[in-house]
Amino acid sequence: MFDFNAYSSPLLPGFLQGVVFAFILCLRGYREERVSDYFAALLLLAGSLYVGQWMLGFADWYDAHDWRTTLMFYVKWKNLLAFGPLIWLYFRALTNTDFRWQRKYWWHFLPLLLTLTQPVAVFLYDWGYWWLLKGEAFTYFYNTRGPAAEWNNQFNSPIFTIVYVISVVHLLVYLVRTLLDYRKYRSYLAREFSNAEQLTFKSLRLTLYLMLAGVLLTVLLDVHNLLYSTSYIESWDSFFVMSVFTYLISIQFLAINPRLTRALRFEPGAEEDVPVASLPASTEDVTTKTDPELAAWAEKLERRFAVHQDYLNPDLKLGDLAESIKTNSSVLSRVINSSYGMNFNDFINSRRCEAFLQAIAAGEHRQHTLLSIALDCGFNSKSTFNRAFKKHTGKSPGSAIRELG
Repeated sequence: MFDFNAYSSPLLPGFLQGVVFAFILCLRGYREERVSDYFAALLLLAGSLYVGQWMLGFADWYDAHDWRTTLMFYVKWKNLLAFGPLIWLYFRALTNTDFRWQRKYWWHFLPLLLTLTQPVAVFLYDWGYWWLLKGEAFTYFYNTRGPAAEWNNQFNSPIFTIVYVISVVHLLVYLVRTLLDYRKYRSYLAREFSNAEQLTFKSLRLTLYLMLAGVLLTVLLDVHNLLYSTSYIESWDSFFVMSVFTYLISIQFLAINPRLTRALRFEPGAEEDVPVASLPASTEDVTTKTDPELAAWAEKLERRFAVHQDYLNPDLKLGDLAESIKTNSSVLSRVINSSYGMNFNDFINSRRCEAFLQAIAAGEHRQHTLLSIALDCGFNSKSTFNRAFKKHTGKSPGSAIRELG
């Protein structure tokens, strides 16, 4: 049923893991009500299908001359046009818990749907008209395919080349678009969250770069094989790259905890800096058209901090702080940018660093570790604290303590 050899076996891990992890992600998506996991599952299935044709073919399915060989000709195995929209929609759904499927997203899959018309037409002609209506048997390639599949196999080369080029360009456009959206997402985190390190999704960025590198390497191998190969066996290496890629990104997808994303409301098209004149009024019907009024909000924020020290809360968000002083996120963001010259993340972390220095000056480091003090000051990890402290003071925590004596 399956011949394990030097060509089929190396492709098997990527194929199987892609299918298994797609099933696991579907279950998690259903349990956690996260659309992003469904997109990740579809992406893994597309990668597994891409590898599956060559894996099964090298496992003697192509030469079996039975239903397995027939399967080789009537399944649309390569669906590169699906990869770009799926990774882009996955990122959109992952970073916005309010994401819902809309009819407009079908347009992103229009090129894929157009290319699917050809294999669907081949299948309908051979199996619907030739075999079912006319009652004719398949006589081509050891009685495993009908006339439409025979024609498609013989005369599809120019069409295949054009579709392949379009597919590669299509995928690269979506990858670049997603990477640009990721940069905007990092800015969004700095504006809205005080501890955003766990939400940066470095594994997602790694996945995007893996996809970009995998596509470029696969294209280079395909071009080389097109120009210099004399046997279909020489095309195996490009499918091996896809198998490794599917194996790696399945791990990355599963490593992202969807529960961490419930507070995210990222929209790539949202303006980062809203003009003051267009800001909505606060709950106290106070406008923010002049700098003195921005300064008034800054004073109110300082009074709030003096009493409640909200920055000590590791889960503090811009919206929560804005609500506590009876305004909205847009107004507070402009106040912080104008009055302090920082984004929300840097502003809150600077207050946490000052609280840490005050604790050191009070001698708390003689009784507690530096990490425990940093956690008490609102940081959620050692790496976040070290990075924020170095950015705020230009020194490491140890150097600052030595200078304080």
